[in-house]
Amino acid sequence: MARTVQPKPLWLRIVGGVFYLAFCLIILAAGALAGWIYSSPVVRTVVMRSIFHQRPEASWGGKESVNLLVLGCDEDRYYGGKQIIHEQARSDMMLVARLDFKNNRITGVSIPRDTLAAPQGYKAQKINAYHVLGGADLSRAAVESILPLQIDRVVVLNYKAFQEMIDLVGGVEVDVPKKMDYDDVRGHLHIHLNPGVQRLNGEDAVGFVRFRHSDDDFHRQGRQKDFLVAFKNSLMERPALLPQVAEKARAVMGNSLSPDEMA
Repeated sequence: MARTVQPKPLWLRIVGGVFYLAFCLIILAAGALAGWIYSSPVVRTVVMRSIFHQRPEASWGGKESVNLLVLGCDEDRYYGGKQIIHEQARSDMMLVARLDFKNNRITGVSIPRDTLAAPQGYKAQKINAYHVLGGADLSRAAVESILPLQIDRVVVLNYKAFQEMIDLVGGVEVDVPKKMDYDDVRGHLHIHLNPGVQRLNGEDAVGFVRFRHSDDDFHRQGRQKDFLVAFKNSLMERPALLPQVAEKARAVMGNSLSPDEMA
């Protein structure tokens, strides 16, 4: 004789459905998180180090700190800007950044480009000229001749990638302190900004950090540091973009750092 199966109570079916839905959502969320993490080798490295409590200095030969020389360079072009004369042009911006793994912080000092330096074998001249004469290696020697430290790596910024990174986060809100108007046809640089709080796209951001006409290096260095803080705030508003920004940041730094080092 067939046995009649009694249906489950309604409340039990509802609870079961809720738990099943929650399980599916957890699986979907875990998959999305894994995809987010693995979309960037830099972010993946950061996560894995956090899980296994690995120290960052392992990627730098066990050093407790690392000194990076960061250069932003002009392009020497014929008048009209169509043809590049020297890709290895003057270092328009020079920053020594210290990565302190022991104290978990980053500090930096900007070097005015008109600073006189005389590395071994050269007469004293403006420090920004050494990149033209001997590229990154001679720029390193010039900086080491005026600062009591050793440069571990030289990073030459890619302005095009910088512009793309700013556009990626939807621009950066800054307070432009004054009217900025400057055209350098030969350097392919055009800056036209009005004073006031505004959101700058990539092209305008490049102008904001590079503007020097009627300014000194110290004012420009201050703007550059303010911009870095504003960029960080813009990224924190859109954390989902972190993997894409991390990979673009490697391009900004000329791909001179591996994913492990960047992490």
